[in-house]
Amino acid sequence: MVFPHLILMYLRVVTVSKRTNPSKMKKLLLLLLLVIAYNQKDIQAQCPPGAFAYQSLYPQCPSGCGVLLLGWPEGVVVNIYGGTPLTIITSALISGTLGNGGTGDAFTCVPCNTPLVYASTILGASGGCVIATIGIVPVKVTSFSAISLAGNTVRINWSTSLETGPVKYVVQKSNNGRDFTDMVTLDGTQLPLINNYTYSAPVAPGSSYFRIKIIEVTGNILYSETALVKNATTFGFSVYPNPAANEFKITLPAKFLPAVVNIIDAQGKILYTEKITETTSAFTKSLPKGVYAVKVTGNDYTTVTQRLIKN
Repeated sequence: MVFPHLILMYLRVVTVSKRTNPSKMKKLLLLLLLVIAYNQKDIQAQCPPGAFAYQSLYPQCPSGCGVLLLGWPEGVVVNIYGGTPLTIITSALISGTLGNGGTGDAFTCVPCNTPLVYASTILGASGGCVIATIGIVPVKVTSFSAISLAGNTVRINWSTSLETGPVKYVVQKSNNGRDFTDMVTLDGTQLPLINNYTYSAPVAPGSSYFRIKIIEVTGNILYSETALVKNATTFGFSVYPNPAANEFKITLPAKFLPAVVNIIDAQGKILYTEKITETTSAFTKSLPKGVYAVKVTGNDYTTVTQRLIKN
């Protein structure tokens, strides 16, 4: 029977840890894990390789900590041991029907800052299932979308699972799909099941990219996929005369003022920049004959470009 042997090993590690240095402690813990792995080699059906115990902060638990049990045999009771001597602190029932041969999950509250061992005796098996691995399970984004609404508004929806600790969601926006800026930061609900979130905000006309930046309690950062939203562009301007001999003028709606005008040559080099505050502005800048781009950025950061031919 493998279970008592492993519990005795754990007790030795806990006892020795009180009077040894960190280096020796690491070796003892490694030895414990090797013994566990060795003893489980003949009972993979009862203790699947994917079984884990993820312990993390969980404010809704009385102690402030919880554990997510993943991949354990269906229908078994997992006893959670801790302390010296090793005793059962709490137990959790794995979802599913005992004897089906599948695996299931469970969540329960556990003490903080206490070394724990998770063990389950499998009926009819030659041994038990013992897991000493403790870690943080990454948050999983199960869905993400960004939808354009009337009035140049975007609504962002996302769903997550496996929130076993404090997590923050940062809604980010980009005009080019590469450089993102933060729009808002929301706190997660810290529930291990499915959580649904939504955020709505006005956006400028044109194309915008959105994504979710996920900051876990460990400091690990994840990102959702990126969604493109296209809003109708109401910002337009006129360049005349076009082609132009010398002077040309730019006219744009007053609601987009002040605006910035850039004159760009065929190689993409900015030749001239000016901030305008009038609906109609004249430009007498001497330019060689050729084709140029007139790029105007309104006060809402919407950018529109038109071609200018200089004779």
